[in-house]
Amino acid sequence: MRVQEFTKPLVTRLLTESAVVEAEGKNTHLEHLEDNIFNKGYEGAKEAINYLYSLHEMLEGSTNSPVSMTTKWDGAPAIVAGKDPETGKFFVGTKGVFARKPKINFTEKDIEANHEAEGLQDKLKLALMFLKKLKWNTVAQGDFLFAKNTLRMDEIEGENYLTFTPNTLTYAVPSQSKLASDIANSSFGIVWHTEYVGGPTLADTTAKFGFDSSVLGQAQGVWHRDAIIKDLSGTVTFTAEESAEIMQSISIANNYLKSVDGETFDWLQKGTDLIGKNFLQQLKAHVNNSIRAGAMEQDPTKFAKDFIQKYIDFMQKEIDKVKTQKTIDAKTDLMVKGVAFIRQHIPSIVSVYDLYLKVIEAKVKIVRKLEQIRVMDTFVQTDKGFEVTGEEGFVAVDRMGNALKIVDRLEFSRLNFDTGKPTS
Repeated sequence: MRVQEFTKPLVTRLLTESAVVEAEGKNTHLEHLEDNIFNKGYEGAKEAINYLYSLHEMLEGSTNSPVSMTTKWDGAPAIVAGKDPETGKFFVGTKGVFARKPKINFTEKDIEANHEAEGLQDKLKLALMFLKKLKWNTVAQGDFLFAKNTLRMDEIEGENYLTFTPNTLTYAVPSQSKLASDIANSSFGIVWHTEYVGGPTLADTTAKFGFDSSVLGQAQGVWHRDAIIKDLSGTVTFTAEESAEIMQSISIANNYLKSVDGETFDWLQKGTDLIGKNFLQQLKAHVNNSIRAGAMEQDPTKFAKDFIQKYIDFMQKEIDKVKTQKTIDAKTDLMVKGVAFIRQHIPSIVSVYDLYLKVIEAKVKIVRKLEQIRVMDTFVQTDKGFEVTGEEGFVAVDRMGNALKIVDRLEFSRLNFDTGKPTS
């Protein structure tokens, strides 16, 4: 078991300004590193590869500029809390605090009026009770980890652990450790990852990744920390063999990108112009379908050709939803045009997806190394007991405050599938 706090500043050089999909400046959805290719075409592909070079440099221990790297904790639900910039009052809530009709909770009655989901009311009431004890002068978002009644004692591989399972992963701390004692003496646990800055209202704030929760101080009954990895130097660095292997994978992706014309990526924007936002959404859904099936499609040509049927199936469902003949005809015409467009651009789709796979191959090798960074051991509970697994993943934040997920999607999808929970 490795339980470690990191204190030295993390250093690396970020070469890009990455993409994060946000709604109204709020942290609603982080994109995967490789999806930058789909989102931004040729420029997105260059950014993704530069990110890989930056991460490689960081893990070589040869970097010299500040950056923020955070661990993705598998907590749920997401909780937003802090000082309402408009009223100055402490509040808690979900991402619904940023809605057009915000669901902001200042009291338990507000929680009962705004939220009906099973179990959510209780967690928000606990958050309201305990988090207001902290020193608030900002707004932050975190993931709920535990309440006192969700803590357990489990024997894993002959050792006693204090455990909690907020979502898919089970976090485990040796029962005799100080960390276990701190958690056991707390009534509410949360990990922070995002701050919201600006104003004058919540709707006007902007998400800033990599929140340093030390500004909140400490309070009785509350166990909290932020997701920032505060030091990698000397802790997680590549051996010469590992460095060469990963650099080779990144170079293969980079050389492949150099071998294709920038126009090879034009179908991504043209497809969106012709078909609408559903084109890119269905392309990503096509990738996720293979991930949920347990094995990402490795044949780019098969991926491209199967996308035709994926698009037809989607459009047929859209057609079946409408009743007027005029709308049916319009959607049918769009489906015919879309299918013709995809068929016409099969070679370009093949090339882009081939690069997509190469970026993933290099990324997963880096994830394997990053998984050595542990605050707590992680397991997934199966019918046969506890199975050791890596953490959910990591988030790399560039100098502009943008962020991308660095995750082994196949592994985490498998864990979700085994537990019956949805994948992403």
